[in-house]
Amino acid sequence: MKRTIVILLMLGIFGTSEVVCASAASIKSGVSKQQKNKDDDKKFELYKFWENYMDEYLSSYVFEALEQNPSLKIANDRLRQSQALLGTINAQRLPHIGVNPSVYPYRSLSGKKYSSYNDISMPLFFNWEIDIFGKLSDKVQSGRYDVKIAKEDVNIKKLSLTSEVCAIYFNIILTDELIENEEEILKNLEEVLKLKKQLYEGGIIKYDDLYITEYEKINTQNELNSLYKQQDILSHAFSFIRAAAPNDPIKHRTMNETILPFLPDTEVNSDLIFNRPDVIQAEYAIKKAAFDVKVAKKMFLPSFNLNEIVGFESFRAGRIFNWDSIVYQLGAGLLLDLYTGGYKKHFLKYNKELALEKLHKYDYTILDAVREVEDCLSSYKTDYKAYVDFKTMMANSQHYYDVAKTRYLSGIGNRIDELDARRQYLINENAANKAKAASLVDTVSLYKALGSRIHE
Repeated sequence: MKRTIVILLMLGIFGTSEVVCASAASIKSGVSKQQKNKDDDKKFELYKFWENYMDEYLSSYVFEALEQNPSLKIANDRLRQSQALLGTINAQRLPHIGVNPSVYPYRSLSGKKYSSYNDISMPLFFNWEIDIFGKLSDKVQSGRYDVKIAKEDVNIKKLSLTSEVCAIYFNIILTDELIENEEEILKNLEEVLKLKKQLYEGGIIKYDDLYITEYEKINTQNELNSLYKQQDILSHAFSFIRAAAPNDPIKHRTMNETILPFLPDTEVNSDLIFNRPDVIQAEYAIKKAAFDVKVAKKMFLPSFNLNEIVGFESFRAGRIFNWDSIVYQLGAGLLLDLYTGGYKKHFLKYNKELALEKLHKYDYTILDAVREVEDCLSSYKTDYKAYVDFKTMMANSQHYYDVAKTRYLSGIGNRIDELDARRQYLINENAANKAKAASLVDTVSLYKALGSRIHE
């Protein structure tokens, strides 16, 4: 009978812990359902806007960046860190079970008698803070919003990364075509300069005409050198953002093959700014701050703990596992801080001010998003109009060049006029390509400003 009672006592802690764990799980499930019904938090979804440009090279580079970019990997690492921290916070709601074997030697001298013995104990202890006031539940909710905020950091990085890949890609196309045209312009000027030198030496033209051509040639060479520099910088940036080798060739379409995904007069849903990851993150920050204020307020309330101990205790090692050495204790306690030097008061004030800061930051994020969208729309309209105007100029320049070439081949014109007409066409083509590239980048910026889509 005695053996049965002891076994039941030793198993009591495990039975209690199972009940407590079941209760904690029930509380957790209840809080989760209540939170889900209380507010439906927004979730950001990255729309594959880069596919609207119908460019297989661009799509492959975007996917490569999403898989290999180091900064995106760092953001994912921080997300996993926040999830691990949430686990540590959530664990505080569950009971703690441990064992604490110990030996305390005692020596005493009473009169002429010397005595020596050891207090040997091997208790299995159980402790659970009963969350009557919801202190730990609020901490868990705050930790969950930390995880959501970290997820939006990842989404912010993804949106920024894909936008940057697209912008660099279009600028690489532009730079390569500008270099090609500028190299032809330079050869054109060298031939014109050679012909004008002959005319100048023959006394047919003035030196002023020759000097202007020489000056234009030097400017063209300097501009070409700047383009070579820009080409290298863009290539390095594109390799870095994709974590690729710097010398890997970059395949791309021509500027004529690129398409604009939508026109400036396309209707844009401005409400999409509320689906931006930074706006969603700002909302999460406000909700987290509200829970932090609740946690700070509840620090003024007492804490309740349930304690249970079962194990062995004896003054002799040989009797440690005897039935007479069994000890069992079950009790509850209350802890209330009477004086903390104003720590709790100031901590509550700090969290209230922090909540106000998050609210103001949310307002700032919304206003900045609206400004960014308006700037992108204005830039796109202006750049697209310039692109259309230069396309008209290119058509006129092509006609002018065809006439000059026909005259030269027919013998009624000269080579210099033909070269001048060709050079003017290339200059107009460069201007049109710049305007088109700017328009493409404007569309990318607008996708980014609206959270990766312009309409539902």
